[in-house]
Amino acid sequence: MKDYTGSLRNHVVMLCETIGARPTGSAGNQAAVDYVVKALQRYGFQTRSQEFICMDWRDAGAFLSIDGQDTPVESAEYSLPCNVEAEFVCLDKVDALQKADLSGKIAVLHGELCKEPLMPKNFEFYNPDEHKQIIALLEAKSPEAIITVTSNRDHIIQDGDFNIPCAVVHENAPAAFLRSSGRKAKLTIRAERIPAKAHNIIATYGTGRDTVCFTAHLDTKPATPGALDNASGVSVLLALAESIAGKGCPFKIEIALLNGEDYYSTPGEMAYMGSLTPEYRMAFNVDGVGLKDSATSVSFYECPKVLEDCIMEYAKTAKNIERIDPWPMGDHMIFATLGIPAIALTASNIFGLLGTVTHSPEDDEKNIDYDVLDNVVRFLLSCIG
Repeated sequence: MKDYTGSLRNHVVMLCETIGARPTGSAGNQAAVDYVVKALQRYGFQTRSQEFICMDWRDAGAFLSIDGQDTPVESAEYSLPCNVEAEFVCLDKVDALQKADLSGKIAVLHGELCKEPLMPKNFEFYNPDEHKQIIALLEAKSPEAIITVTSNRDHIIQDGDFNIPCAVVHENAPAAFLRSSGRKAKLTIRAERIPAKAHNIIATYGTGRDTVCFTAHLDTKPATPGALDNASGVSVLLALAESIAGKGCPFKIEIALLNGEDYYSTPGEMAYMGSLTPEYRMAFNVDGVGLKDSATSVSFYECPKVLEDCIMEYAKTAKNIERIDPWPMGDHMIFATLGIPAIALTASNIFGLLGTVTHSPEDDEKNIDYDVLDNVVRFLLSCIG
């Protein structure tokens, strides 16, 4: 079989370095869409575009002063702008939030309230009651602005449907609040929400009765080149399309490059989900593969045991493929929700990079092992015979 490492490298470099960050609705995102359409058509796939309404968000930075002392701060993704000077109230637990009077004040959230990112209000696939409670309390108490304190790069609130301005401070910043004598802060967020449109790309090959789908998300968070998340997955599917080109196949092959997995309300995924039909035999979601010094993992969702056993037999003949427990935060859940068997592929070690490398400027091409990506292409080919 042909070595696809050269093609894989070209795709990753184009998406990460030439195009760069590809948040849904942005110019970079549209450039990525145009690129993958041309590649898929070159490999003989029929393509169609699925348009949906979204928001482009532009950030010109934030400024925070506590008692006249500057403190490093970031705009929370998709935040509204603000220019506020007010008393701040530090809150670390739900009980404290329930009791607090936040009218006309800046709410500073830390501790248990910032232990993990809060799911956006309209995120359909996973939204714990605890998250809903915190968001509802904040909306009811309506502070002038919110500052979340986190020890990593997570933005605790990242939701374009949440209409209280939000900012993020990191690491040692809580000390500045604790040292404050006047307990007053000035917060400026220079950001803009812009109505936009974006597109999923659905590409098909062959005319079989049953459809096998391969999916990867095109978009990124606003400030990351998104090598692992998810230029690597997109590149694997483009190489897969190249390897299938000109050959017969027992199934109709669909490659769905979706737009919105890293967007607050997954609009592309919802648009695609509404178009699914019963003839899908199974789906593979490729997200976060190719990490250096990591195995590639597979996990199963709504799969009959005979299919799981069959896939794992193919894994035995591949290099460094292992099974892990299901993880419910990805585009494979589109299919699982509808009862379509789904298999997710990712780097086994990627979960340790959440909040540090992925979704950050550090998620660049240096993290990618192209031999690992080539092996993922070979594994997927073996799964469809």
